[in-house]
Amino acid sequence: MRRRSLLALPLCLISPLAADTTPPPAAPAPPPSPTPPPTDSIDDVVNTIAPGILKRASVIITDSSPSSPTPVSRTFHSAGSADAIDFWPASTIKLYTAIAAMEAAHARGFPLDSLVLFEHRHKDGRWITDCARTLREMSSEVFRRSSNEDYTLHLRITGIDALNEHFLTPDRGFPHSALMRGYVTARPYVYLREEPQRITLFHADKRLSWEHSWSGRSWSKERGATVIDAATGNCTTTAELVSCLHKLFFHNSLPPADRFRISDEMADFLLHGADGLSGLETTGEDSGPYAWEGGKASFPNARWYHKCGLISNHALDVACADDRANSGRAVFLCAMVQSGKEDLIRQLCAALLAWAKRQP
Repeated sequence: MRRRSLLALPLCLISPLAADTTPPPAAPAPPPSPTPPPTDSIDDVVNTIAPGILKRASVIITDSSPSSPTPVSRTFHSAGSADAIDFWPASTIKLYTAIAAMEAAHARGFPLDSLVLFEHRHKDGRWITDCARTLREMSSEVFRRSSNEDYTLHLRITGIDALNEHFLTPDRGFPHSALMRGYVTARPYVYLREEPQRITLFHADKRLSWEHSWSGRSWSKERGATVIDAATGNCTTTAELVSCLHKLFFHNSLPPADRFRISDEMADFLLHGADGLSGLETTGEDSGPYAWEGGKASFPNARWYHKCGLISNHALDVACADDRANSGRAVFLCAMVQSGKEDLIRQLCAALLAWAKRQP
């Protein structure tokens, strides 16, 4: 319909509103939508491997650069893995006792180049000599071939109570971990919990002995162990395993109060070995290099550190891909598959390392 000119209308009929030709204000913009969740989460990765099989995974990504030399770390856990102890840790926990045995020697003023004599007390009161090993040899064999004998001897050095009361404690980063059993049953290595132990350290002309007996306390039950034996089984989490490796790896960068209570020489030997002996840095076939075999496609020039574990129904690896010399990034992971199939743990480690490489 044609509009009449305002000039033709009586002035008194012109409404102030009708005369205002200013366009109305625009409607306010809608609030921004929340940031969408990541489409490539650690759970997405874990769930692609062997659906239907229980898996646990924890990852620490540590980045450094010339402009920011202080490393920055980010931690990720697949669903439930931060505090889950629903798996058997197998040989991965040999990392704990290797460090704890070094702490026991260091606290008593003995260096890495010490000899350890092992004795147990017979029921008739006699002390029976079992064997003698060097700290270097025991540590090397644990990492080179996952020696059950040397892991058990490490456990004998510390003793069950001291290990769980002073090393595997919440304030030191192990709220869910407990170790109460060795992995051999034959002399001269076996650790029978009810037998008193005597440990003697030797270095040069120095000698020191101490004795320990298990109190009967069930550390495993207190920490919530459920697999194999709730009263005396070994338990830990993927979160605590990967944190332990991360802490050892950056030993020299940490404030002294935050380090493991070992010498710099001990920390370096645990990581790298020396003089033909092995540390965590190994890709030897006897060491079960699952993470390295799975992850070398993502980090072909990285240095690899790891400790694997395998029994009939659990496969694990706690590992580090140190790619700082190339990308400035080091990736630490601990992965578990409730299956004795080695290929599944390789696949899971490969997927986690490829995922970690993709993260900004």
